[in-house]
Amino acid sequence: MSKLKSRGIDPPFLILVGVLVIFGLLILYSASLSLGNKRFDNPNYYFKEQLLKGVLIGLVGFGLALKVPYQFFKKYSFIFLIASIALLILVFLPDVGFAFGGARRWVKLGPIFFQPAEIVKLTFLIYLAAWFEARRKDIGSAFGGLVPFLIIIGIIGVLLLAQPDMGTFGVIALSGLAMYWVAGGRNRHLGFIIALGIISFFALAWIAPYRWQRITVFLNHLENPQGSGYHINQALSAIGIGGIGGVGVGKARSSTYLPEAAGDSIFAVLAEELGLLGVSVTMLLYLFFGVRGYQLARQSPDYFSRLLTVGVISWILIQSFINIASISGSFILTGVPLPFISYGGTALSTTLIAVGIVANISKYRTT
Repeated sequence: MSKLKSRGIDPPFLILVGVLVIFGLLILYSASLSLGNKRFDNPNYYFKEQLLKGVLIGLVGFGLALKVPYQFFKKYSFIFLIASIALLILVFLPDVGFAFGGARRWVKLGPIFFQPAEIVKLTFLIYLAAWFEARRKDIGSAFGGLVPFLIIIGIIGVLLLAQPDMGTFGVIALSGLAMYWVAGGRNRHLGFIIALGIISFFALAWIAPYRWQRITVFLNHLENPQGSGYHINQALSAIGIGGIGGVGVGKARSSTYLPEAAGDSIFAVLAEELGLLGVSVTMLLYLFFGVRGYQLARQSPDYFSRLLTVGVISWILIQSFINIASISGSFILTGVPLPFISYGGTALSTTLIAVGIVANISKYRTT
């Protein structure tokens, strides 16, 4: 690291992160007013919680991620992963882990509530980048690269699917697959992984009626509009009402009745308030973020930093795509938050730490 000359944080990337955070706060504030008033008799409840537990903690983490040499994360990658997996196991312990909406995904340690799966997203990608670098010559082989890669993902998958949290596992698996491809995985191995993933997806859906129901709702959301199709129908209605220019900030009716209006469904509220114009701005922000992020990956000073940057940027883009596609009826409804925008302190703070590492790496870009 001492031989690398710092050029300073990449300005375009830093600006994009700042704009996404501010934009997300504004959208959350507007989308959560009615919900906060209804649940807590405080219209600003969700905004304040996001500001304190998401932005404030996230900015502290962002600053720390900038200050330490990025090789620090490679050195302790295995410890980070094991620690986060231990937190993931705590979800299943009585009086420590607790459920919401039918899924056991949260941990309470004293006054602190958090979602370990969000932390695992980052620690898994850090470990995977370090692991790929250590096995650089073996990535193309079946038993040196493919099989161990599948075992690592499988361990994380078992813990996440037991919660159950198929959406988060999908994001992690696809982000890992992007890293595997960049690391030099063979095309036939990639094809095998994709085929295995598709088969596993339908097998898991077949044995869990609620998952299979989501597939049938995706294929025909009008079959049971007041039952299983209620969520997606209300989301599509909100998007349609928004039209081109939207109904105006703070005027979305969907925020009062749409499930998870401030969380996973916030894109529908955004679309109703800001219309197609607001949706276009949102998607362009993610597009510019992705383009600049992948450019920084190409300019990264070493193998580990390149793979980690690819992993972080892919994670945020894949998760954004899944959220927007599912809420707009283009994909099976999946409970993953919209990065930088959805309510969730653990998700936002972890995302800010992740982009802080990328910003750190950007200081040593080669061109």
